[in-house]
Amino acid sequence: RLKNSLDDLRSMTLKVPGEFMPELNKKLSSCGVALIVCPHFPKTKAHGATFHLREDKVVLMITIRGSWADIFWFSLFHEIGHILKHSLKEMILEDHQINNREKEADEFASNALILPHQYRRFVEGNCFTSDSIRDFAHQINLHPGIVVGRLQHEKIIQPNWGNDLRTRYNWDR
Repeated sequence: RLKNSLDDLRSMTLKVPGEFMPELNKKLSSCGVALIVCPHFPKTKAHGATFHLREDKVVLMITIRGSWADIFWFSLFHEIGHILKHSLKEMILEDHQINNREKEADEFASNALILPHQYRRFVEGNCFTSDSIRDFAHQINLHPGIVVGRLQHEKIIQPNWGNDLRTRYNWDR
């Protein structure tokens, strides 16, 4: 069920937390996932954790580190990657230690948010204007800030370029 819900989850990136959180909680709950969103843990680089609560229930904890929407969604899909690809007999706490499990979850999140063939075609076009990013994001039903975040992370565009397309969430709404 969780794997089949990825398109629905992606479409939520276009909404603000007050709109998507009830829907996100309901969708994840129907897949056996309890979502906990909490403040960032000071002096850590942790974005999330996953663990089994019981045989039929997984907990996905995610922090609101930096409040950037693209980081929230990437982290959420990263944790979903752990749930779908890895044994959760041990708690997985994100701390940016690089290992195969983390690389797999990162790759899962990248590819689940932007399908590889779509992203490859966009990048090969070598046009990264605000309008082209908005158009591409609209075509794939994704928030443009997520496209910008990935382009920045992969050093295709400068780290500060396109930040006007990124969104910071206000978790009070």
